Amino acid sequence: MGVRRSCVGILLAFLMLAENRGKASVTTSVLQAAGHSVQIHRPSSIPNSRTEQHLQHILQVRTLNPDQAAQHLPVKLTGVVTAMPGYRNSFFFQDDTAGISVDRTDNAEVHPGDRVELTGTSGPGLFAPVVLASFVRVIGRASPPPAPRKTLGDLFGGVEDSQWIELHGVVRSAKWTDLFGRSTLLLSLLQDGGSVDLLVQDSAAIDAARLIDAVVRVRGVCASSGNEKRQFVGSALLVPHRSDLSVEQPAPGDPFAAPVRPVRDILKLGLWQHRVRVAGVVTNQVPGEAIYLQDGSDGIRVETDSKVKMLPGTSVEAVGFPGMGEYAPILQAGLVRPGGHAPPVTALRIQAADVITHNGASQHANYDQQLVQLQGTLIEEYRKWDQRILILTQGREVFEARLPVSDGLSRSNALSKGSVLSLTGICTIHVDSRLKPISFAVLLPSALIGPGQAIVILKQPPWWTPARTLMLLSVLAGAIITVILWVLVLRNRVDQQTRIIRDSENRFRYLAEHDGLTGLLNRVAILSAMGRALDRALRENSSLTIVLADIDHFKLVNDEHGHLAGDAALCRFAEAVTQCIRPYDSAGRYGGEEFLLVLPGISGEDAGPRVSSLHHAISNIMVHESQAHFRMTCSLGAVFMDKSRGGIGSSTHSIEPRTLLAAADQALYEAKEAGRNRVVCHPLRTDMPSTSDAPVALAATRILQP
Repeated sequence: MGVRRSCVGILLAFLMLAENRGKASVTTSVLQAAGHSVQIHRPSSIPNSRTEQHLQHILQVRTLNPDQAAQHLPVKLTGVVTAMPGYRNSFFFQDDTAGISVDRTDNAEVHPGDRVELTGTSGPGLFAPVVLASFVRVIGRASPPPAPRKTLGDLFGGVEDSQWIELHGVVRSAKWTDLFGRSTLLLSLLQDGGSVDLLVQDSAAIDAARLIDAVVRVRGVCASSGNEKRQFVGSALLVPHRSDLSVEQPAPGDPFAAPVRPVRDILKLGLWQHRVRVAGVVTNQVPGEAIYLQDGSDGIRVETDSKVKMLPGTSVEAVGFPGMGEYAPILQAGLVRPGGHAPPVTALRIQAADVITHNGASQHANYDQQLVQLQGTLIEEYRKWDQRILILTQGREVFEARLPVSDGLSRSNALSKGSVLSLTGICTIHVDSRLKPISFAVLLPSALIGPGQAIVILKQPPWWTPARTLMLLSVLAGAIITVILWVLVLRNRVDQQTRIIRDSENRFRYLAEHDGLTGLLNRVAILSAMGRALDRALRENSSLTIVLADIDHFKLVNDEHGHLAGDAALCRFAEAVTQCIRPYDSAGRYGGEEFLLVLPGISGEDAGPRVSSLHHAISNIMVHESQAHFRMTCSLGAVFMDKSRGGIGSSTHSIEPRTLLAAADQALYEAKEAGRNRVVCHPLRTDMPSTSDAPVALAATRILQP
């Protein structure tokens, strides 16, 4: 298995050495690997500390582990300079045992082929141990050491790092590059199906173009690189002089002079180390990267750095080195020569399910690198690096379509998810780690949409897509929630306003129905209450008692103690009345110091005792107001209606409220005439002839002393 490295940037990392004494070289490796070794002499054992003798052989340094090398063990070596990477004054160095990378702090001038002595210490390096030289002295010239022939497999793992070796192979590509201010020829050497990069120094006289496809023998220093974990990444060969490169078989003078081979014969049984020539019609192009050709029903990808625009339908000849693509052969390091115009290739109409077929445990891909046309429904679209990726479905198959991002869809012709598309492009097969086909993609030449283009919209998605439906439902849900919240806010505001209005109505009603001083019902309200009680008593043939109460000598209270004391007396009297009556009784200020009480449901037998008890509770009340302290009494005049006493239902004459008031007022008058501070209670008789203006007939007068 070969090692392939083609990036100049990585080659620079191979060759950059540390700038200071404490930094290590990148171009180092351990000279130990299974099945690979260098022709060496076995030196003596390695010292364990600085107190012992110097390390005198390179292999002693190479076999140190990183912790041992980091102890900066003393080193004293003699050998030959094999190559100068060009970075600072570092160099590669080899003795009879092995080769190594040397970083140094002195300024002695050295060249490849110089025999030198050096002293310094060991260093761990970034991949393998190195020498950190503090003194270098040239002691003469010497021939390069023997270069054992190696294969690309020998380089794997970094076994040959820093060693002077020889490689054979075919030059696949050649170009000039700048390395540390020096013009350097960069070659790619093909061997056994793999490739390795060569950096040829002092190569100004070399005709690079004539090296391509030539069989060469080359000697140089193997430079390996590793990652931050000191693991092998790749190798390159540093060739110090053009004389270290020799051509064993020249390349053909005209690469297009080779016979044209059918695309389907590429990489069939046989040797394919050299370039081959194919011909076909262009089906797609990625400028500066590759073109796709079709030869009959076979297609192939030709990797080329040519940026010459070649439209589909152009007849092209191409030469290149056969290599393995992801699934089918490709041509690498290709040269292309356009010919005349040919009829465009007709895309093969296929079904997604037919691209990868299964035959038992094996899978086969039928259309790799061919121009195809198929339909699919767009389900997703995204951007990845310099490509726009479309994800489509056809039946149960899912596949990709790739198009250049530079031709990205404009807003006016953007694709909508759910659109049914017809795609015309190159079918490319993707494989798994066992090289079995698992999926495919369609490489589109552009993003142009319309008849005759790579993308044709066959059917627009319905407006009611799941995404839009979800969005609309979300909007409706949001609107409903907003309306509900607004209704709740309005309801709360309405409830607040309703409470305010009701409170205002209740307050106004209270003010309209109650006396502002005593808090009892006012004259209008108590008369209304009496009228309702009378109507109920007449309707239900029940009892009713009406009481008029008058504070005795109230004028004297105002005259002797002032009106504030009089107001306090009225409030104290009203409070006492309120405490004595039942919840369904009514009491109100009839006028001045007179109060009207409506007591429903009291029978004739209970009327006298009940009124007498009431008088006892509200008479002889002490009033304290500022400096005034006095006792007040009251007189009560009561009248009651009771069926058992002939007061209700025994007459055809109706009873009006003023009849009751007149009777109660007459009783109050009698109480005052009898000496005040007492109760006069009469039953109401309505069986005697009378008119509404006639005096009320009274019977069974009773004067109750307090």
